[in-house]
Amino acid sequence: SLLVIGEGRAWYNDELLPGKDALAQSGLKPVTLGCKEGLALISGTPSVTAMAILALYNSMQAAKTADITGAMSLEVLKGTIKAFDPRPHALKKHEEQAKTARNVTRILEGSQIIDTYKDHRLQDALSLRCIPQVHGAIKRVLKDAAVSIENEMDSVSDNPLIFPEEEDGIALMAGNFDGSFVGIYADTISIALANLAKITERRIDRLVNHHLSELPNFLVVNPGLNSGYMIPQYTAAGLLNEIRVLSHPATIDNIPTCANQEDVISFAYFASKKAYRISKKLEYILAIELMTATQAMDFHLPLKPSPVTEGVYHLVRSEVPMVEEDRFFHPDIEAVYRQIHEGEIVKLVEMKIGEIEF
Repeated sequence: SLLVIGEGRAWYNDELLPGKDALAQSGLKPVTLGCKEGLALISGTPSVTAMAILALYNSMQAAKTADITGAMSLEVLKGTIKAFDPRPHALKKHEEQAKTARNVTRILEGSQIIDTYKDHRLQDALSLRCIPQVHGAIKRVLKDAAVSIENEMDSVSDNPLIFPEEEDGIALMAGNFDGSFVGIYADTISIALANLAKITERRIDRLVNHHLSELPNFLVVNPGLNSGYMIPQYTAAGLLNEIRVLSHPATIDNIPTCANQEDVISFAYFASKKAYRISKKLEYILAIELMTATQAMDFHLPLKPSPVTEGVYHLVRSEVPMVEEDRFFHPDIEAVYRQIHEGEIVKLVEMKIGEIEF
């Protein structure tokens, strides 16, 4: 903002210059601000909303992706599809739960693996069996948050507000700058994403633990000296720990400022900033689940996965080859993270089954 009006400093051709000089070197002139434009540049309220929008977008895409990664984990862990029968979900009056169950069954339709193991056990662990309940609850939070954030986008948040009334207008001092509507929902998004990260990390652990997965230890072809996907599970656990710390609500705190004139502070800026950071960390955890589920699929041959999960498998394998012995996993994680963040995974699945219900 300082640079826009010719103040502050900026880098130009590796030289740190006064703002006005940097603009001149770039062939630009400082902007002369009009009424309220200075406030628009420095106000915290629009930045709260902007970061919340980014967090919400990532979160809604992550929730859809989690239905895909969760379905793949259910498939390769020999989970029973019976837990996704529509009848139990019709008795729980949360539409997001029933929609999630339908998403999973649509994704897994035609899977030889699912059909072979549908009676393998009476019931699965909660990280598999409760996908509709947990994922559904998170979607409900995100939908509610979207309403509040969209309302804020359509609102006026400066102070004072000038109304074109009487001879010279009327200026009213009010508190529309307060960010509580968005901040409280940003905190709620953070808590919801922590729950999604929690259930996702538990599925990753089941995939790499041969005592639970009935697959080779750490999903490596040559176990023993090779640690396979043990280390990526460490990474997921570390990311989850960071998310748990960040999910502590910011808006419950308060530090008065301005000689106690501003005696109640929303802390919405930090709430939105945390939610955005959490949304990106969650995408990395989902990437690790997708990597491990893809690796596990190789051990089920000659049984075929569903046409949908097979398509996801080939998309992942276009970037990440099968792990036969240890290698540096960071490029693999980044490659799958990009596929998730850019929406490639969701787009591929929705091309095959239609829109993932939310």
